[in-house]
Amino acid sequence: MAGRRLSSADRRAQLVGIARDVIASEGTDALTLAYLASRAGISKPVVYDHFSSRSALLLSLYEDFDRRHLADLRAALERTPPELRQRVDAIAAAHVACVVSQGAELSGVMAALVGTPALEEAKREGERRYVDVCRQAIRCADGDADLGEEGAIAFVGAADALGHAAARGEADPERARATIATVLLSVVTRSA
Repeated sequence: MAGRRLSSADRRAQLVGIARDVIASEGTDALTLAYLASRAGISKPVVYDHFSSRSALLLSLYEDFDRRHLADLRAALERTPPELRQRVDAIAAAHVACVVSQGAELSGVMAALVGTPALEEAKREGERRYVDVCRQAIRCADGDADLGEEGAIAFVGAADALGHAAARGEADPERARATIATVLLSVVTRSA
């Protein structure tokens, strides 16, 4: 990229990608804005133009994961016939695959941001979007089926716990997927 000036959006995407690589190879503690600038071959002020603090960078990494997770889920559902069990299986498989592929980086980012209001807000908003896509897929498959509020809480909690266990190697990914599908199917309600 020498000699070519990146657009602001391209530079930000580049920095997020480099930050993910740093976390994957060196851990979250190694990621500082100065180190990111060095790895990107740019000055610190350029990094600060995009991220006001390390926390802002980490939050951007979390939001990037959330966007990719939702895109992966939508893509999986587009390839899945509108039958309830197949949709549930696709949701579970996409969840495990995404968390396993991002496990180390995501865990480090979330640990570094734990307790921050910005992360809590981003998590709530991301979960809302995720559950909305799942609800729509379930209703598309069976117009009488729904994922209520309590069911959504149970499903997301189980899916996240099992996905992270699979990412850490503490659970078999296929068994995690099957268990998530079972939990989701069991909390789906049917209207009378």
